[in-house]
Amino acid sequence: MILISTSRRPSTRTRSFVKELLGVIPLSFQVTRGKKSIEELKDVAILKGCRRLMIVESKDGNPSTLSFMYVDKNDWKWIGIANISVSLRRELKINININSFDEDLPLSIKGNKDESFDFIKDMFFCQNYEGDEEGSVLLWDGIAINFMREDISNNPIGPKINVSKWMRLP
Repeated sequence: MILISTSRRPSTRTRSFVKELLGVIPLSFQVTRGKKSIEELKDVAILKGCRRLMIVESKDGNPSTLSFMYVDKNDWKWIGIANISVSLRRELKINININSFDEDLPLSIKGNKDESFDFIKDMFFCQNYEGDEEGSVLLWDGIAINFMREDISNNPIGPKINVSKWMRLP
């Protein structure tokens, strides 16, 4: 489970991006940041039983960075950041209305296994794709992330996240 929030004053495009992520990441929750500190977001994540906190940061009105934090009752730490650019469903001409998941389903990852694959897998708290699984599949091609939900379509459904740079944090 992952808690998703934004920088303090998100643009409309950033809020749309977070809404699209909620439809493809099972048991993800969104919290409006407002004036909440990182410490308060961490506490909300723990209360909801989330193991990851993702903060979507913006630059010039566009989602620009994903910052990931590991959280549990006794410990928390920043684990990675990714510089991104995104293409929303409407920009990809995907006209599917996607609702959030109501049940606990896995998020699987599919793609070429290398160091970047392992980074994306760890940050999004994925399991390896085994085939014909319920839930959502994160598709990683070494440059971009896309998502697939076989209950909706056999094609990628977005949002598409281009990762220009990523870094694990110690």
